[in-house]
Amino acid sequence: MLQLMQVVLLPVLLGASMSHFFPSAVSKISPIAPTVAVITIAAICASAIAQNASAIVSSGFQVLVAVVALHAAGFLFGYMLSKLLGFEESTFRTISFEVGMQNSVLGVVLAGQHFGNPLTAVPCAISSVCHSVFGSILAGIWRMSSKLEVPRSGSMLMTESS
Repeated sequence: MLQLMQVVLLPVLLGASMSHFFPSAVSKISPIAPTVAVITIAAICASAIAQNASAIVSSGFQVLVAVVALHAAGFLFGYMLSKLLGFEESTFRTISFEVGMQNSVLGVVLAGQHFGNPLTAVPCAISSVCHSVFGSILAGIWRMSSKLEVPRSGSMLMTESS
């Protein structure tokens, strides 16, 4: 339980505390934080995949199909259910991303810490790559085909032309 709190709770509390007590320092490092996060996530996933390359090659297709199906269903059902419930387009997309983009890197870390077999982290690492690819493609498609404008803050707004 202590390890789980260190992996999940400690970074959130540390980030919130830094934002509260050191806002000027946070504003200085915020522009590079996404790049550092992407590099760190890529390194964690690459490590899990590299350590288990032979097992992935021998059973990778089954794992890949399961992971692709999981994320495709997450994106699709997140979108469809929110549409069925009568939300606006920006909400459909937000919920679709929240459901489709699960925290697979957390799974890699927790699997590595709590299970003796390093293969337990492989589906999570593959999942992280899949949801990143799916999310990027979907964001690009929606960006090119929509009247929604996505400002830098991340919230979606309707443009004046809509």
